[in-house]
This record gives sequence, structure tokens and C-alpha cells, in this order.
Amino acid sequence: MTRRNATQDFMAHNQAMMHTYCYQLAATWFELHPEATASELVAFLKDRAHKAQTAAAEVYVAREGMTMSEAMEFQARHNDYRDLMRGELSSHN
Repeated sequence: MTRRNATQDFMAHNQAMMHTYCYQLAATWFELHPEATASELVAFLKDRAHKAQTAAAEVYVAREGMTMSEAMEFQARHNDYRDLMRGELSSHN
């Protein structure tokens, strides 16, 4: 086993939790909606993400004095992982 530091340990744990949660959420959603399409699942996940980003933005409004518009833009700017995901997923084909 390679030598790891606390940050690497945290990231490994965080990645395991995040990926497990995401796959279980999608699998459970399809169990409950067996007739659904992948596009419907993506729409469901997009709605959940928007609600979570709104809740996080409210924290920035309360703690950082941002307007809701500024906080939502901050969320959009700092939580866009699509380019990184494309690179990661395309390298595994």
C-alpha cells in the first residue's frame, strides 16, 4: 500500500461516499420508476442539485453578505464539473 497523507485519506473516503451515494440513488430511482428513461433520471438529479445549490447559496447570503443572485452565480461557477467529468469518462472508454 502506498503512503498517504490525511488529505488523500479524506479524499478517498469522500470519493467512496459520493460515488456510492450517487449510484445507489440512481439505482433506487430506477427501481421505483422502471419505465423511466435516462433523461428523466437526469432531470430528477438536476432538480435535486438545483435545490441543494439554492440551500448552499442561502448560507452564503447569511454568512458572507452576498445577494442571492451573487451566491447562485458563485455556486454555478464553482460547482461545474462537466469538463472534468468528460475528461475522466472519456479516458475510461
